[in-house]
Amino acid sequence: MSEIEKIAGPLRELLSEREIIARCELLIRTYDIVQSAGLSHEAERELAAQVGPRIAPGIFASMMSKEPLFFNLPALDTYTQMNGRIFHFLHTKKYSRQDFANASSRFLRSVPALRDMLIDCMKHRLKEFMSDAGYDLLAERGAHMTFSAEKRKAEVYAVASIRSLNIDEYRVESGSDCIILVPSSESLEPFVQFFRERGEQSEEKELQIWIMNLEKGTIDPFIGYTTDLDIYNQFDNPRLAEMVRNNWSRGGGL
Repeated sequence: MSEIEKIAGPLRELLSEREIIARCELLIRTYDIVQSAGLSHEAERELAAQVGPRIAPGIFASMMSKEPLFFNLPALDTYTQMNGRIFHFLHTKKYSRQDFANASSRFLRSVPALRDMLIDCMKHRLKEFMSDAGYDLLAERGAHMTFSAEKRKAEVYAVASIRSLNIDEYRVESGSDCIILVPSSESLEPFVQFFRERGEQSEEKELQIWIMNLEKGTIDPFIGYTTDLDIYNQFDNPRLAEMVRNNWSRGGGL
């Protein structure tokens, strides 16, 4: 089996099994499949040349495009919304209401496993991000990681959803940053709600809350500010927290 087939094969099996699939599930499982493939540096470079430096989101974007990287995958060119979630499916096949109901139920049953996969992929990306900023991983305990750089230390936590984030569970220790990474979502609403309900308290506690954009593979500040220029330079949009504060505090949008 070629290294590329280690990704294409599981994706093909997934889409054969789930002809109607939630967008977020396909995205998370794509991350998991890419990580599990254990690609060599040569294979990573080959894929990066085709889909960009962030391989998992690049492959996902290609599946959503009219020119997919893997030509023998089903073309998920149609979508609908169920219970606030986007579901993709083939337009060439007719599905009944029961088919869609079954797909929604199957997704709900998969949520616990998907949450674990999500935390793993967030941690993987976070380790890359912090390493690129000059930090070493000192310790890892579940979703909690400790990083250090010269004269700096960071306690970092991966949380599966902004909705489940309880800032009362976190505190900043002397001489250390407290950073919480949450994933993006299909709607801004939960982020707007969190900012207006807990944004000021988060700033008072000196917490930094970052967002991982799953579809781009990037990390940006949502609440709080870093004083580390090396971290600042790793953000895709380092001014995002400032934009959120300036606009959402006035009741507007980005």
